[in-house]
Amino acid sequence: MLSPSFADQRLPAVPRWFWLALGVLHGAFFLYQVYNQYYIFPDTDRYLTAATNLRQAGELYALPLSEPRHPQEYTIRPPGYPLFLLALGGTSEGFPWVVLLVQNLLSFFNLSLIALCLRRHQPKPWNWGALLALIATYPAQFIYANVLMSELLLQTCVVVLWYCAWAYSERQKPHYLLGAALALTAAMLTKPVFYPFCGVFLFISAVVAWRMRRLVLLACGLLPLLAALLFQGWNYQRTGYFHFSSIAEINLLRYNVRGVLQQTEGVDSAERFVREVVMKANELPSFAAQQRYITAQSWSVLARYPLVAVRLHMQGTLNCFLDPGRFDWVHFLGLSSQSDAGLLAKLHAKGYAAIWQYARQMPVALLVAFLVIAIANGLRLVLLGRFLLSRSYAWPLRLVVAVLVFYVVFLTGPLGAARFLVPVFPLIALSATLGLLQRSIKSPAV
Repeated sequence: MLSPSFADQRLPAVPRWFWLALGVLHGAFFLYQVYNQYYIFPDTDRYLTAATNLRQAGELYALPLSEPRHPQEYTIRPPGYPLFLLALGGTSEGFPWVVLLVQNLLSFFNLSLIALCLRRHQPKPWNWGALLALIATYPAQFIYANVLMSELLLQTCVVVLWYCAWAYSERQKPHYLLGAALALTAAMLTKPVFYPFCGVFLFISAVVAWRMRRLVLLACGLLPLLAALLFQGWNYQRTGYFHFSSIAEINLLRYNVRGVLQQTEGVDSAERFVREVVMKANELPSFAAQQRYITAQSWSVLARYPLVAVRLHMQGTLNCFLDPGRFDWVHFLGLSSQSDAGLLAKLHAKGYAAIWQYARQMPVALLVAFLVIAIANGLRLVLLGRFLLSRSYAWPLRLVVAVLVFYVVFLTGPLGAARFLVPVFPLIALSATLGLLQRSIKSPAV
């Protein structure tokens, strides 16, 4: 059984031109950001405010402390990225070059890791070009390395989780499973999307522990769940509601339910329903009662229109894979004032016709770029499917990739967009390249 070490000198070296090209891509986006300084995205303010409040008052709260407090702002952002900003001076005045430089280094590390993985499959020179092309045609990777958003920090956690999980399947060493548990804990404390994954991880760990007859493996599986329970207990002390993050109820009402009602009852009815639910919730005496009311009302709508809800969820899943990243580009290029901020709402209300209406108003150069990226996205999706269905590769490798990629995409749901695929993009790029390398004989596990 092969070791997961990448230091094997018998393997072909990664071409120097590949490292150079990867460095140039990161350097170009970084220098563009240094010159133009469009590093603030719509969600950046809450991360910065939470980090500032931690520095000044030791409180994890996402709005200025001078304003009236609302319990949801205590848990709308977990502590991972605010602490990251705080540690690197991201709350100081001036250009946050240290934060962006570190994020570029994390991006380079994540993509380097998959390049080193590719070595184990005896790639030909053109295979390195294919990997580079698959990376270069996903600009969201480089955009989010150069803005104050948590995607690259989360991506690093996911890549480490993937590597440790695969390494354990190869060598059955408990410290690899412990590494995966710690990476998962860091991931969920960076983005709440990985909080439910604690259950998946515990189930897999329990099965492995039972088969191996080793309780230490079950202990590793319990670690992320224990951390989640402790975090929820802390949130209960601060808000009176035992929960992980208030973003769950926000997304459920303002995106899932709103999208369903836009397609079934119209835009005005959807907006009226959201306003009425929020108003009635605010009249309730406790935050716990408010959140439970929002959840109950939201699920009543989804239960009334289950087929529409499922269709929108699947549409969001497809969008996640195919979206060329309009949102990312308009903010990174400083075009947000010219962008259609309601494109997601129009997509829910009018379907894909809304995309065509928007595309007709775009500059030709930007439209051509989006078409190229969309075609590359479709190719990556096809190659990902080819890799996952291939028997040329060891099943643990394919299973870990499938679980992580489709977990993130499924949890994203109707919100599907290019940026939500960033955390698992290195796995997709590697899998798509391996999809080009299928052989009639079984290849070594990465």
